[in-house]
Amino acid sequence: MSQERRQFYRVEKNVALEVQRVTPEEANHSNKPAQFEVSPYFELLSDVQEIDKQQTDLLIQLSKSQPLLAELFSLQAKKLELITRTLANSGLKIERLTKQSVNLSEGGMQFVTSDNIYHVGDFIEIKLIFSNPLLGVLLYAKVQRVITDEDNFHIAISFHRIPENCRMLIAQRVIQTQAFQLPETDQ
Repeated sequence: MSQERRQFYRVEKNVALEVQRVTPEEANHSNKPAQFEVSPYFELLSDVQEIDKQQTDLLIQLSKSQPLLAELFSLQAKKLELITRTLANSGLKIERLTKQSVNLSEGGMQFVTSDNIYHVGDFIEIKLIFSNPLLGVLLYAKVQRVITDEDNFHIAISFHRIPENCRMLIAQRVIQTQAFQLPETDQ
């Protein structure tokens, strides 16, 4: 893929971020990082997001034969999503997480840290929380590059064994951010 096209699918995004080193065995054999302290609200939000992805395909099929019923289910899903997000916003504690701007793509990201503890080839686990609307993912990643810049370290990672629903959520955030950043044309 050309460098220009690769940059097109990258965005700068403000997120709440928590990162921890893990062993290669943990990253290769566990489905989801488990070392983080995760509130029931975070789990609820993740579960509802997974169900939403499954429901979307069914609603598309149903709308072809029974559009009124599909609309009813869609409204019920929106109501449930509002309730879930309200619960998550009130109960999810992100104050302890590092809030920063990251360079994000569907396949990985780059973040900045003052800790010199990451090396190329290391495996890490990530708790990544987006705001507006609130969305969180737990992922494994592999360190691809470490660049020293004065007192900071720029850590470039590629996501490792990323679940499809997490990949889709990140891709959706990248696309939404790009659409928001596009300059409006004068008509």
